[in-house]
Amino acid sequence: MLDSGVDPQRVWRGMIQVWATEAEPAFARWTRWAAERSDRYGLGSTPEEVSATFWALVARADRDPIIQDGQKVTGDYLRSEPSLFFSPYGASAVIKHLKSLAENGPRPADGDAPDLKQLLAGSRSSGANAAEPNTAVPGAAAAAAAAAADSDGMAVYWSVVCGDTDNWPRDPDQYARDAARDKAKYPLYGDFASNIKPCAFWQRPVEPATPMKTRADVLTVQNEWDSQTPLVSGQGLHKALKGSRMVLALGGEKHGVYLSDPASCADATVNKYLATGRLPAADVTCQDPPPFP
Repeated sequence: MLDSGVDPQRVWRGMIQVWATEAEPAFARWTRWAAERSDRYGLGSTPEEVSATFWALVARADRDPIIQDGQKVTGDYLRSEPSLFFSPYGASAVIKHLKSLAENGPRPADGDAPDLKQLLAGSRSSGANAAEPNTAVPGAAAAAAAAAADSDGMAVYWSVVCGDTDNWPRDPDQYARDAARDKAKYPLYGDFASNIKPCAFWQRPVEPATPMKTRADVLTVQNEWDSQTPLVSGQGLHKALKGSRMVLALGGEKHGVYLSDPASCADATVNKYLATGRLPAADVTCQDPPPFP
């Protein structure tokens, strides 16, 4: 069983760029969700108004950074974590809070305020949900352990992403052109996704990529609103694996499906496959319950 798959045709620059393309529909979904709850969040009563509120906040933060717990939040900082918008509840809480800070200035610590470090910096984590409370252990030891884990994880990430394939451009000017082009096409994250990465200077792979030619009778599982391996990525893997079946959880938001959410509609199909070894006769699409009203 392959959970939250990577499209082999996008390895690896395309997998980063797909964060930009798929952030746009996630952002549009958030604007609709927040507009329907304008009495709760005050971000606008139509999707267009919610979008305008966000982009006005980005412009304001670029001119004059918003101060949150002593940290400067710029417009680029707001745009740098598009996975936030894959959870409409979390995005609404964060943008409402930052809008209040921009309008009223910093205020004393508020136990009800969202944890921006968790929501913005941590929302790419596997299984992370922007609405879950911050349960990290406080203190210097915990902070040091978290920093070490982040450093180790980043080193492993780039060693795989850069070392796996030889399709990274080597010309820095191409990245500059691509970033300018994609910022216009995908304003939320396009320039971040297409800008230069360490892979432009990485050593060449030691061996070619393994072609996917043989039949693979496996089950793939995908959430509709996975920010790390978006739906189009999971569909790409399913297409490449001839003979596979796909379980799609509509409305599912986390990265990682099986056993990551007790309410996931995908678990029953996966359990049956793991118990019997028999694939469903056809692809399965089910509907997750909404995580929040």
